[in-house]
Amino acid sequence: MSNITFTPVEIAIAEFGGLRKLAKAVSRDPAAVSRWKRNGTIPTSVQKHLLEIAWSRGMKITAHEVIFGRSVDA
Repeated sequence: MSNITFTPVEIAIAEFGGLRKLAKAVSRDPAAVSRWKRNGTIPTSVQKHLLEIAWSRGMKITAHEVIFGRSVDA
């Protein structure tokens, strides 16, 4: 069995419903979020704010996922 790994940015984009919606929620330019997507990481300066917004909206994203991503069995 193999694992599929989702990056923190992929998880956040999926939870927020798209790159532009994520960018708007965290008050960042979509181009910045696009750069995060290329890197696969969310800047540490944004992580706490992103989590606060996600949790206030009832999203099921953890601090661990925002930092390390998520591995699932395929």
